[in-house]
Amino acid sequence: MVAERNYLALFVAESTDQLERLGSELVELEAAREAVPADLWDSIFRRVHSIKGGAATLELSLLVGVAHAAEELIARQRSQPLGRDVVDLLLEACDLLSKLLRQALTPSAASEHASALAADRQAAPIAEADVEGVVARLAKMSAGLHAKDPRIPIQAVDERAATALGADGSIVPPPPEVPRYTLRIQLGARCAAPGARAMIVQRKLGAVGTLLSQDPAPAQQAQSRTPLVIHARVASTVDPETIRQSCLKLPEVESVELRAGLGDPSEAVPAQAAPTLAPDSTPPTPASDSAPPPAFAGFLKGSEPTPEATVRVRAAALDQLLDAAGEVLGGVLRLRESARSLPETHAPAFEAEIDRLRRMVRELHGKVVSARLTPFSTLTERLPRAVRDLSRRLGKEVELEVRGADVELDRAIIDAMGNPLTHLVRNAIDHGLESPEERASAGKPALGKLSLRARRERDRVMVDVIDDGRGVDVAAVRRKAVESGAITADAAAALSDAQALELAFLPGLSTRDAATEVSGRGVGLDAVMRAVETLGGQLSASSVVGHGSTFTLELPRSVAMANLLLIQVGGELFGIPLVRVLVTIESDLSARGGEGFASRSVVVAGEWVRSYPLAQLFGLPSLAPPGPRPFVVLDVDKTTFALAVDRLVGQEEAVVRPLFAPLDRMPGLAGTCVLASGRPLLVLDPRGLAELAGVPGIEKSVLHKKGAA
Repeated sequence: MVAERNYLALFVAESTDQLERLGSELVELEAAREAVPADLWDSIFRRVHSIKGGAATLELSLLVGVAHAAEELIARQRSQPLGRDVVDLLLEACDLLSKLLRQALTPSAASEHASALAADRQAAPIAEADVEGVVARLAKMSAGLHAKDPRIPIQAVDERAATALGADGSIVPPPPEVPRYTLRIQLGARCAAPGARAMIVQRKLGAVGTLLSQDPAPAQQAQSRTPLVIHARVASTVDPETIRQSCLKLPEVESVELRAGLGDPSEAVPAQAAPTLAPDSTPPTPASDSAPPPAFAGFLKGSEPTPEATVRVRAAALDQLLDAAGEVLGGVLRLRESARSLPETHAPAFEAEIDRLRRMVRELHGKVVSARLTPFSTLTERLPRAVRDLSRRLGKEVELEVRGADVELDRAIIDAMGNPLTHLVRNAIDHGLESPEERASAGKPALGKLSLRARRERDRVMVDVIDDGRGVDVAAVRRKAVESGAITADAAAALSDAQALELAFLPGLSTRDAATEVSGRGVGLDAVMRAVETLGGQLSASSVVGHGSTFTLELPRSVAMANLLLIQVGGELFGIPLVRVLVTIESDLSARGGEGFASRSVVVAGEWVRSYPLAQLFGLPSLAPPGPRPFVVLDVDKTTFALAVDRLVGQEEAVVRPLFAPLDRMPGLAGTCVLASGRPLLVLDPRGLAELAGVPGIEKSVLHKKGAA
């Protein structure tokens, strides 16, 4: 059924996010050991509990069994000293849950989540015996723990599982003293998937109490768009207004009526339990009776904060919306250009309406761009687990530090940077950080430090990957580059250390003499550079032997309209990103005469700034008449320089598109766009221009990198 498939896709997407965060929290739990914050235990339990409830709603019994066994272990482990074997087993359970989620996703739903799941789409089906083996190990470890926490007495934990289900598999109603409520939930008239909404209602009511009955059931409601009314009966100790509000905040729920009592709960239609996986494991608790152990009951029912209402939108839909908004804005700009040919009697009113429409479209475009922005933490949540596993495999001790997790980037950039960033982290652990013995002999602490720092700089986001390891042996990089034939010995000797370090980005170059399963084949840094440059960014590196290395990714924050300064040089029109322009001035250098510094510089804010003729850099004839001429003063990496141009044409906003081969390898070019007049325009890269001109402080790259405006 369509509704069930839609809900399954939503459940898989949400649960995948939950598992990524769960992996990071388990690594944090292991690091905390004896001083584990209570809210960390609560968060870990909540994530597993949420996955179990959704899986039970969809009758995914294998998922329910693993999640329930993991939940039981977490409940008992909370009051005990934490061992590494417990974290290892819980992380193994997370991996198994991820595989089961991918296996559960149907091909029709998988098409909407291909980017996240394509890597394992062809994996062999998971044998039920393998699942039962993990469940049995979780249950065995759970049974070996003694719940000393007074909020989770041993009897309560054991008896809860034994008495929650009746002999026929139905739910035993809660004690008579638990209040009963009857709800009438009205869905919106335009609800496209009432079956999916009924499943969400069922899950929500199961979270606030014990769901006694629901009519119609989600499966029945999915078969027809009517009726759009859900009748439910629930037993709960939660405040009735809290129950009502929690349902009212669900998507496409118009109204909720709640009445106390009204009916014998024992006559309600019981929910069915999920089947048991292993004979020696505790039977999984279904979503409608997903009551947590007493230690966690409070936060799941009364104290859990209500999150801000959100909706999941396919990335492709946002891409299409952004393109459409850009096209509309471009059309408005072309209308504005055409309005100049209207008679003076009609032009003012027409232009006023166009300006109003332009403001509205710009606001719409800005909101679409904002909707695509995603926190940097989306990338970093998966890294603690990767760092833990790799460092243990290599026998190293590594501490991961993340700063700027709330810095936002475009969703497309986040998706594209997952593998490159992971490679830089793996490269730092394998190549950069030393073993504890090497660090001790070098006078360093045994614990190596790996830092990820994201920060905003104007329209760019800078991401630094920093380690305090051995640093890069520049002499070894030179030697390997010469041996591979990428550069001659004389050319390598003429390079500065900073330029020689860039040779590490050449394809096939590695300082390792022998390849391992982690690295050594020289296919990493060049792939990272290509991925970054494809996004319109740049990758750079710096290193100090014995102190560590820093790899810096300069990325565009978003794919959006760029404000351009239009200039003319040699009869050709170019655009310069206004975000890099400090000021434009006019000066007459020919009046000074001579060949000294002053004759090639302009005065900006009382200081001399070196100038360079843009026509000469591009090999174009200068068509500027003798006398004063305009200069564009630019800032690149806190270095100021000026470009002499023939004419300043004006300003315009446009969507900048990346260049394709062979133009993408030309220094000084960043992209292309189409002006409101329909004329194509090349957008200049200020950094590439600075390298091309040899501006002091901007060292020229030895590689032919793509530009980044």
